[in-house]
Amino acid sequence: MSCRRCRGRKVGRAFTLIELLVVIAIISVLMGMLLPAVQKAREAAARIACANNLKQIGLAMHMYHNDHGRLPPSRLGPAQATWAVLILPYIEQDNLYRAWDFRPQAGGGLYVVQSPVARQTAVKLYFCPSRRSPGELSVWGDFAQYDPSASPQSLVHVPGALGDYAVVVDRSGYDSPDACNPVLTGSFEMPRGVSFSAFIDGLSNTLLVGEKHVPVTRHGYGWWDCSIYDGTPSPITSLCSSRAASAVLLPTTNPHDMGWKFGSRHITIVPFCLGDGSVRPVPITINPITYELLGMRNDGQVIGDW
Repeated sequence: MSCRRCRGRKVGRAFTLIELLVVIAIISVLMGMLLPAVQKAREAAARIACANNLKQIGLAMHMYHNDHGRLPPSRLGPAQATWAVLILPYIEQDNLYRAWDFRPQAGGGLYVVQSPVARQTAVKLYFCPSRRSPGELSVWGDFAQYDPSASPQSLVHVPGALGDYAVVVDRSGYDSPDACNPVLTGSFEMPRGVSFSAFIDGLSNTLLVGEKHVPVTRHGYGWWDCSIYDGTPSPITSLCSSRAASAVLLPTTNPHDMGWKFGSRHITIVPFCLGDGSVRPVPITINPITYELLGMRNDGQVIGDW
C-alpha cells in the first residue's frame, strides 16, 4: 500500500544552480531599476516637507506681524534670542517659549543665563528632512552666558539646538546699521523688526526666509551652523540664523561649498518663503542680479520672471 502511494506522488523538480543564478540576477536588475525611483520618491517627499516647514514659518511671521505691527527682529541683541525663539508661540511651542528668560542679567550685562531646556530643545519644524533630523547640538559652544556657580562669575560658551533655516538680512550680511551700512534693505533687522509697509517692492517680490547652506563637514560649527536660537556669534550680525541674498553669495546645493549663503540638499533648487507667505524654489542657476533684487525689500527695480 505504501509503495502505491509513493508511485502516485509527483516528485518536484529542484532548481539547478544556473537557474538559481539567473533568478538572482533578474531580481538584482529589478532592484537596481527600482532603487532610483525609490530615492526620487523619498526626495520628493522630503522636498514637500521642507516646503511645508517654510510655509509654517512664514505663517508664524505673519501672525507675529499681526500682533506686533512688525516682523520679529533677526535677534533681540548681540547676545540675545533670535527670531527662531520669538515665533515659538506661533508654531505651537508655547512651553518652550516660556522656558526662555528675556530679562537682562543682573548687573547690566547682555548675557542671560538660559536653562538647558531653553537652549537645547530642538523644534522639528526647523529641520529639513533632506539634510538631518532634530537632535544635533552645536559642537562649537556658542551661547555666551555667565556661569552662576562661579565666583567671580565667568563667561562660558555652551551648546544649543541647531536649525536649517535662516532669515534674509541685508545683502552686506549686516542686520544692524553702522557707519559703513547706514541703510539696510533686507527683510529682517536688529533690534526691531521691519514693518510690511517698508516692503515697497511688494511682499510677493521679496524673500523672507530660506533654507541655509551648511557645509557637510561643518554641522554644528560656527560660523555656518551654531545654534539657531542664539545671537551671540558677532556684535555685527548673527551668522547662524541669518543669511544674505547677494549676487556674490548665490544659493548652492553643493555640500562641499564653504560659503556663507543660502543652500539646500535638494536637487538644483533652494526653497524660500516670500513675504506674501508663498513658498517657491529658487534655482541655483538664477540670474545673480535678480537674486539680489529679490533679497531687497525697497530697491524699486522691476523683477521679471525667474
